[in-house]
Amino acid sequence: MPTKLRGTGAFALTLLLAALLTLSAAWNVQAADSQTGVPAIAGKTPEKDPYIIFASGGISGTVEVIGLPSLRTLKLIPIGVDTHEPVFSGTNSPGTNGTPDGKYLYINDKGDSAVGIVDIATLELIRKINIPAPFGPHHIAITPDGKTLFATGELSGKMAKIDIASGKVDVIDVSEGKESAPDYLVVTHDGKYCLATDYYRSGVHVIDVPTFKHIKFIPAGKNPHGIDITIDGKQAWVAGKLSGNIPIIDIAKLEVVKEIDLTPAVAGFPKSPAPGPLHTVFTGDGKWAYTTLFVDNAVAKINVATQEVVKKIPVHYRPGHLQITPDSKYIAVFNKYSTGLFAGSTSNQDPTNVELIDLEKEEVIARAPTVPEPHNAKIIKADAIVGYLDAKLPPEGYAALYAPHKDPKVVARLIPEDKGAPGVTKTADGVVEVRLQEFSYGFKPDTVTVKKGDKVRVILTNIDKATGLTNDPAPVHGFIINEYGQQTNWGVPQGKSVVFEFTADKVGKFAMFCSYFCGPLHLEMRGWFIVEA
Repeated sequence: MPTKLRGTGAFALTLLLAALLTLSAAWNVQAADSQTGVPAIAGKTPEKDPYIIFASGGISGTVEVIGLPSLRTLKLIPIGVDTHEPVFSGTNSPGTNGTPDGKYLYINDKGDSAVGIVDIATLELIRKINIPAPFGPHHIAITPDGKTLFATGELSGKMAKIDIASGKVDVIDVSEGKESAPDYLVVTHDGKYCLATDYYRSGVHVIDVPTFKHIKFIPAGKNPHGIDITIDGKQAWVAGKLSGNIPIIDIAKLEVVKEIDLTPAVAGFPKSPAPGPLHTVFTGDGKWAYTTLFVDNAVAKINVATQEVVKKIPVHYRPGHLQITPDSKYIAVFNKYSTGLFAGSTSNQDPTNVELIDLEKEEVIARAPTVPEPHNAKIIKADAIVGYLDAKLPPEGYAALYAPHKDPKVVARLIPEDKGAPGVTKTADGVVEVRLQEFSYGFKPDTVTVKKGDKVRVILTNIDKATGLTNDPAPVHGFIINEYGQQTNWGVPQGKSVVFEFTADKVGKFAMFCSYFCGPLHLEMRGWFIVEA
């Protein structure tokens, strides 16, 4: 093995700097993309954008602030380890952006079991609320009065209720003794229920908001992901990721009343046995819904009244989350892969990208790279942000080069593919050495047990040759041990290994998970890191 060591900060900075150099190059590209004919930035860049996107930056540990329609990255706000869901302060009704008051943005950190609070005027993290471990918050949602957040514990089978003012957190177990992964959630517009999908249990949990009690479980689709409420507040649409449909829950009845089949052929798209729906947004008039189809590389347009797919809009590639502007003029689509689209990119996920769909033309009109890797996003009118319109912005925006979300005491090496057998051994000098292989979609071994106080050396190897199920180019696999996020947050490209060391100083059973979106079954790529007293 090479003996040259690089500190975590330098290692992460090198990786992020390479990504941001790619971003910089792509920002300056005005010519049409060779594959799709879509310019990276369409038209003249406005001096100030009328809308601002706040996008969760995934394993960059940031919130990425993006102007719209220019798609300029204006700033990266350091938050923590693995950010997923931004929510504006204000109220949750109507639409997925809610009705923001322009004061704060709440953002969950899955890798650090916390919720960050960002002052929108200064674009700075001002406070963090910790959720009792183990938890692993996948998403958050706000109540209509703007006082309470709910969070899903994807890594623990739990849910949390957070009083924003006091920081008080209550937690309940919704697993009912079964393998459980609460995923995406919404609070109904009347504030009565919190509805949360459960990826492993293939259904939706119903939580009574006033009492914070689990009152029902509704079977809905296979391995559902997103859930979104219609503009009139009467229905919740569930993205049946592996069933290829949208089960519709009548909120008054708390039962599935219909399923929208997303597999039939439409113009330009043949019949799709596995479209891979993930998330849905609705136009402000409530007439149309748009759903990302990860496997189809498309966004489906659905007539809400007839509940039928009328069109699929192609995007590039593997769309996950999406968001609609308050005036329903544009949709921003965040794609997990950018295979071949940007000069200098090194894998299918480097960089990820955002595409802008003009809903009048119903086509992609602009594209720009993003930090890896975007999850959900919210959009606000720029003039709703106190201080923004008076700010003097550089012509091309600006971005922080490094988000300090790693432990500077941890030392890491990127090395050629380690050929040792996976497993746990103890070296002569007393270090617990863990050889861990990553692949689509799992770890070998999938359970690692150490003692409190052990010095742990992890040799993490990506053995994939291609992405499972889709056969895309081999993915980068990420790695985080929940509650050890700042010491263990690494990405590993195909055929390489990362070696790092840390001290197991917390006792418990902690989920270890892939933090890069590596394919359709990414959420199933989990294992356990157990620290015994």
